[in-house]
Amino acid sequence: MGEVAVQYKIMPDPDVEVPIDNLVTSLENISDEVGKIHNVEKKPLAFGLMYVELHAVIEDAEGLVDKFEEAITSIEGVGEIEVLGMGRLL
Repeated sequence: MGEVAVQYKIMPDPDVEVPIDNLVTSLENISDEVGKIHNVEKKPLAFGLMYVELHAVIEDAEGLVDKFEEAITSIEGVGEIEVLGMGRLL
């Protein structure tokens, strides 16, 4: 099977006091059995707000992208996630 490259925009949960740097570190340490993290960086949004952009490669199999997104949302401090881009790798 092939692989899928996915780019996410991850917003911190406004109700949880987790520093953005701690959130970046937690996202970098997601288990490799779910997907391979290639890049995680914090980026400015507006008015001092920050978000995290995450690039990952996930096996192209049924349900694995959903499983990866569940792993992201299970991290303390993660608010909403948005897929910015997705493409199949050859």
